[in-house]
This record gives sequence, structure tokens and C-alpha cells, in this order.
Amino acid sequence: MGVTTLEGQRKESIWVLMRRQRARRALVKKIMIRPRKSLEASRRPCRAIQGRVKTLKELVPNTKTSQGLDGLFRQTADYILALEMKVRVMQTMVQVLTETNCV
Repeated sequence: MGVTTLEGQRKESIWVLMRRQRARRALVKKIMIRPRKSLEASRRPCRAIQGRVKTLKELVPNTKTSQGLDGLFRQTADYILALEMKVRVMQTMVQVLTETNCV
């Protein structure tokens, strides 16, 4: 019976050691991952903004070589104004053409 208790104690002590090692590994992993998560979390908005800027550059013509965000926003504003003007011209043309067709 003494042998089984010794074996039982060894098995129990092995399990205790394994639990402690797991706990240490988990703690180390937690400590090591924290800085990475905070770095990635701080980069996420930056990546999202870069993606949106890239999409804006694709939508607005002649912005592939714009100088910085300031230049991109100016060119975008100019492009929006030009589009609005084109819409007004087209609306005026439609009004004129529909009036002359009715007479």
C-alpha cells in the first residue's frame, strides 16, 4: 500500500506541477500579448484611414500623385464642385429640351 501512495503522491505532484506550469505559461502569454494587442489596436484606425484614403484616390480622377491629404481633399472638393456643376447643366438641358418638345 505504501507503493501506491507513493505513486499516487508522485502523480498528484506531477499534476500540480503541470498546473503551475500552465498557469505560468498563461501568465507569460498574457503579458507578452498585451503590448501587441495595444499596438495593433492603435494601428487599426490608421489602417482604416489609409484604406479610405486609397478608396478616395481611386474614386477621384488625377489624385494618384496628389501631395498629401491636404492636396487630396482639395482635389476631392474641386471634383465634387465640378460634378455638381455638370448635374446643374444637365438639368438645365433637360428642362430646355422638354419645353421645346412640348411647344
